[in-house]
Amino acid sequence: MPVDLELCYLPATEQLARFRDGSLSPVEVLEAQLDRAASVEPVVNAFTDVFADEARREARRAEEVYRARPGDARPLEGLTVAVKDEMPVAGQRCTEGSLIHEHTVADTTHPIAERLLAAGAIFHARTATPEFCCAWTTTSRLHGTTVTPWNSAYTSSGSSGGSGAALASGTATLATGSDIGGSIRGPAAACGVVGFKPPYGRNPDLAPFGLDQYNHVGPMARTVADCALLQNLMSGVSVRDMASLREKVTIPSTHDGIEGWRIAYTFDVGNRVVAAEVEEQTRIALEHLSAQGAMVEEVDLGWGPETVAAARTYLDHLFGHALLREVEMHPDLVCDYTRFFAERARSSSGAAFFESFEVAGSMYGTIAPLLEMFDALVCPTFVTHEMPAEIPPWETMWVRGIEVDADYECSLMPQFNMLNRLPVLAVPAGIGTNGLPVGVQIVSRSYDDVRVFRVAAALERAAPWLDRPSRRPPI
Repeated sequence: MPVDLELCYLPATEQLARFRDGSLSPVEVLEAQLDRAASVEPVVNAFTDVFADEARREARRAEEVYRARPGDARPLEGLTVAVKDEMPVAGQRCTEGSLIHEHTVADTTHPIAERLLAAGAIFHARTATPEFCCAWTTTSRLHGTTVTPWNSAYTSSGSSGGSGAALASGTATLATGSDIGGSIRGPAAACGVVGFKPPYGRNPDLAPFGLDQYNHVGPMARTVADCALLQNLMSGVSVRDMASLREKVTIPSTHDGIEGWRIAYTFDVGNRVVAAEVEEQTRIALEHLSAQGAMVEEVDLGWGPETVAAARTYLDHLFGHALLREVEMHPDLVCDYTRFFAERARSSSGAAFFESFEVAGSMYGTIAPLLEMFDALVCPTFVTHEMPAEIPPWETMWVRGIEVDADYECSLMPQFNMLNRLPVLAVPAGIGTNGLPVGVQIVSRSYDDVRVFRVAAALERAAPWLDRPSRRPPI
């Protein structure tokens, strides 16, 4: 029997409505997604573990709730959520993409995972990440290579590449991600889905990386409303994270229009160049916003290559030294790119680390007044949407005659980890002539999360994503 793709891609908000009216069962959706995974996983490789039997039990339990006690249904009752394989869930393997942790079973549950389980989510699978979440491609010695379902020669990006690929493939309804330099937004762009980097402190995390202001845990989904649904359940103070904010922001499920809004855009956040198709698809997205009544205006932030250098310095100094410890303890088990980042960390200095804060302060001095004048800023996500599936960070690509590395120069995202109190929502802009998706970032002023969702909702109304076969990956 063929897989029911309409169930596989049905948005979470629509699933919940149909669960409540009795026209659909969580069991039906789960079985369709498991069948879909059996078909596409040999190519896409998004999952590291699948918990089919446990998920079936939970889906049947949710089905009974909707049938007999609908008033008891929780906010995510019966929805599948794929969990990134760095987020611990007690009793499940948590490998972080590394041979070092091939057999590590978590004995604690992440506070966000606790919230999602309490809300009725079904954790049916864990999703692939590069080793210790440290690369732009999701490939590792332990789990192999995860690709975008749009074309298996190209990456699903990283480090939440498995989550992005699962959503785009229709093998999960919602997914978790984390973002220390673009690791939610990159896979959202490469896979044609939605991902939110919340402002620092909005969503709780665990130490030590919960104390790193570049680090964010956030939701990934196929629609703006689904992303908001998951974000609303993730956010809020946790006694396990002293950086988590007590202020609770609720993202509406629907939004007013953006008539009269001022939207700034740029193709340069210190990256020098973007590919012609990235520029073209971004401009088409901007035209959609203009057609929705927004006033769209190009701006010059005046940022140069110092932004890229500062982000790399910061992450080398902190994240890089965490990798260095693993390399020194387990030299025969780590991936080559982990060793590359660790060796670079050896040369990091306290003085350069301090300078990265000075650069970030200068950048905020430029963008803060702009984000008070404009309602949002839009820019691309990557320099190019054609990143090979296994390209290492020390190799380079040519974009419009300019050589860019597959490390920091290929991305327009780490700048907004530097400016970590700014909410950033990554959404699809369109599909290039090569059949690969292009993504854009929507940025708003500090802690004003709702604005980015409102702009994204307007773009989605004008140009929906993944809602019909012609807008889905051909796999």
